[in-house]
Amino acid sequence: MGKMSELDAQIKELRICGETIIGIADALAGMFSSPAEEEPPKKTPKKAAKEEPKVLTLEDVRHQMTVIAQSGFSAEVKALITKYGARKLSDIDPSQYESLLKEADALGKSEVGADG
Repeated sequence: MGKMSELDAQIKELRICGETIIGIADALAGMFSSPAEEEPPKKTPKKAAKEEPKVLTLEDVRHQMTVIAQSGFSAEVKALITKYGARKLSDIDPSQYESLLKEADALGKSEVGADG
C-alpha cells in the first residue's frame, strides 16, 4: 500500500501542476490577445474610408483616362485634355481632376449608348 499512496500523491500533484499551467496560459492569452484584437478594427477602417475617396491622384486619373481611351475614345480623351487648357494630362490642375473624370465617364457612357 505504500507504493499506491505514493502514486496517488504524485497524480494529485501532477493534476495541480497541470491546472496551474492552464491558468497561466489563459492569463497570458488574455493579456496579449485582447488589446491587440480590439484596437485595429475600430480605428483603421474609419480613417481609410474617409480619406481615400476625397483625394484623386494623377495616377488615378491617368488610369481612368487610359481605360476610356482604350475603349475607343482616344480622340475624345485628347479633346477633353485640351478643353481643360493642357497639352498633356499632367498639365491639368489637380483641383480639376474630379470634373475631368466626370466628363470622361459621361462621354464614354453617352457614346456607348448612342452606338449600341
